[in-house]
Amino acid sequence: MNPWIIAISKGYATGLILGLLSFGPSFFTLIHAGIQGGKRAGLRMAMGIFMSETLVALACFFGLSSYFVLPAFKLVFSGIASVGLLIMGFRAWYSNNKDLPQLPASASASFSKGFITNSLNPFVLMLWVGILATASVGNEGKTFADRLPILVQLFGILFALFSLDLGKVYLSDYIGKKISNRVFSLITRYFGFILIAIGLYFGYQFIDMLWLRNSTGY
Repeated sequence: MNPWIIAISKGYATGLILGLLSFGPSFFTLIHAGIQGGKRAGLRMAMGIFMSETLVALACFFGLSSYFVLPAFKLVFSGIASVGLLIMGFRAWYSNNKDLPQLPASASASFSKGFITNSLNPFVLMLWVGILATASVGNEGKTFADRLPILVQLFGILFALFSLDLGKVYLSDYIGKKISNRVFSLITRYFGFILIAIGLYFGYQFIDMLWLRNSTGY
């Protein structure tokens, strides 16, 4: 079988499995956007998430993955992620907007929110570091041509994740047309609670790494 077809197939299959098992901040943000703003807002947010994933994947492919695993980088990034997600979570929790307007949100706002939310998740960085390490097995050549099958596999994963996100958008848009304002208000509070919980977890990771760094002197 053609090696390029194998690389694409492996990538797409891997992406489907990862997408079905991933429930990070961007997942809940995307569902919430689709319910509140409909398909247009959800699609814009999905594009922002896709762009974030693509940039991280390319950064890992072109050699930045070694920096992502440095203790200093993980410490700073966990702190930034914790603050960002807590702000988003509390804003959603204390939001006074209980309406379901089904109005198209600003294109730039929806795209940026998807991009930022996904980029604030440290697990995204660690996930792509692991994906690259796995995809590199058997493709350890130093030239770009030797490593091209890895890049093809990475894009297969990216498009699988994007296709699943599109499915989430259409599903959440359908749900948004069926629920009442009161239910939407509860969903918004639940969405805020999830982001707060994830933000607190990253905050705990930040404090734990900071304490370890101070106690060991590194």
